[in-house]
Amino acid sequence: MVSSLRRIFELAVSLPRVALEALRLWWIGQRQAEDYYRCAAQAVELNNPYPAECVWIVSEVMWDEVWQRPQELARRLSRESVVVYISPVQLHRYLFSLRNRWRPFRAEGSCLVLSPLIFPLHYRFAPIYALNCVMMAWLLRWWLPKSLRVRVVCNSPFAWPFLTRLFFPSGKRSPNLARLLYDVIDDFPSFEWAPSYARALEEQFLTKADVVTTGTYELWNMHRVQRPDAEFIQCGVDFELFNRPAGPMPEDLAGLPQPMIGYWGSISDRLDFRLLEKLARQLPQASLVLIGPVRTSLPLPQAPNIYYLGLKPHEELPRYAQHFSVGLIPFLVNEATEKLNPVKTLEYLAAGIPVVSTELPDIIRFFSHAVIVARDADDFIAKVREAIDSPDLDRIRAGIAMAQNASWDYLAKRFATRLFGSDSATMAVSAEGVQGGEQ
Repeated sequence: MVSSLRRIFELAVSLPRVALEALRLWWIGQRQAEDYYRCAAQAVELNNPYPAECVWIVSEVMWDEVWQRPQELARRLSRESVVVYISPVQLHRYLFSLRNRWRPFRAEGSCLVLSPLIFPLHYRFAPIYALNCVMMAWLLRWWLPKSLRVRVVCNSPFAWPFLTRLFFPSGKRSPNLARLLYDVIDDFPSFEWAPSYARALEEQFLTKADVVTTGTYELWNMHRVQRPDAEFIQCGVDFELFNRPAGPMPEDLAGLPQPMIGYWGSISDRLDFRLLEKLARQLPQASLVLIGPVRTSLPLPQAPNIYYLGLKPHEELPRYAQHFSVGLIPFLVNEATEKLNPVKTLEYLAAGIPVVSTELPDIIRFFSHAVIVARDADDFIAKVREAIDSPDLDRIRAGIAMAQNASWDYLAKRFATRLFGSDSATMAVSAEGVQGGEQ
């Protein structure tokens, strides 16, 4: 009760922060946007000191939180083009998760990151959502000089209202919009927290987008009737990062009982909390380590050997993985999760640890020779115990080989081809180490 009251108080007193940060980004955009674009163009060594075109990546995934497909894409596309990564942050995410990691604006070479604070309860109340969309359109308009043509990659159906204001005013397409690519990374409309109008927003994207891509085979299968030109582009992994020697054990792992069973990613309603608690209680000699932000209002799994370590920088994860005896993919299997293809799968495999998963369709389809798939909770626990006691070295070797051939550079190359179309020759994204058949 005290914690809930504290959160309500912090939200109330921090609401003016949203308005102040909006004014700050407006001021930067109004006065300095063209200068930042110019500096970004120089960072990428473009011939033109001021870019005629750039790429906007409008993302549901916050830059400062769990690192995954959208941020990897931004990093790689920014090698050859000016990229603006736009990810609004609800106020409570800043207060209770990101804290000092969050910044409203940063310039990282040729990648500009905009993370505007928006009002909380964004998806729960339509008037707040509408207000946030108006504010986002107002802010971004100052980052859209009249001479600039933008190739937009968007992975969030909830961005449609403010993108419409910017690029489809009065229903007509703006000449500023060179191409619109909708990257379906999750079935957001099926999530429990999604508003009733989420599916209608996605239909607008599927109708208006020049290009549609998906991050999982199941999502491609779902949308290919409406968009037969859609392409499934498999996620990748930074193999060198996750496969190298881990180095010293992180301080917050030191002293925990061995063996360690690990998971990283968002700790959300999509995880099977009953399974995790049952696993911990049936393996009391092991430590169940959960790394990542808590994004649920449900009671978390509790047991003496469950350890919540919070959000870690992406580059620190290999130090944790290589001290795990098993990596977990413990998702519920339902409408909201059956279309997942978790990025962490390849990260675990690259680290050379056994991986045990629930029956996600994409895991079965693409990873069953490397990942141990369990039928139910009892089977999951038995397979974790077996992986600890007798690791399957053939599976581990197969997983390492699979991860070695799954490059983020390949993903960026495919995106450049779809995003730039016939102009893709001008967007020769670096593809060092890319193999021919990652998918």
